[in-house]
Amino acid sequence: MRTWTFPARVERQGEDDFVAAFPDIPEIATGGGSLKEALANAEDALEEAVLEYLAAGRLVPSPRAAREGEHDVVLAPVTAARAALANVMRERNITNVALAARLGKSEGAIRRLTDGSANVKIDTVIDVMKALGGRAILSDDAA
Repeated sequence: MRTWTFPARVERQGEDDFVAAFPDIPEIATGGGSLKEALANAEDALEEAVLEYLAAGRLVPSPRAAREGEHDVVLAPVTAARAALANVMRERNITNVALAARLGKSEGAIRRLTDGSANVKIDTVIDVMKALGGRAILSDDAA
């Protein structure tokens, strides 16, 4: 199962200065006045970076679990679903036009799901993923 969390390294730069960076998405650097704040800002920065990857048509790096000294940062579910859909389409060489024809939708409707440019509902993304033979799993690792 692919969990959409990305590892972040947080370094303390000073008493009230923490910097968070993602080894797998080098464009991200953010921080905060505490570890908690830096990690909260890292969640926002991660989502924005992934949406930028989608807008640019770039493959979103595969998520991985944090290693020692790293913190897991969870990607927002709807953004994770969009990234998963875009990655599956790229892996299977399915174009927006081909998927739209297959689903009886417009190319623009599919593009909005995969390019990160517009707000979408997660159920719409999940329905399209199901049409490709995928499924969505929301997990609570604490349970």
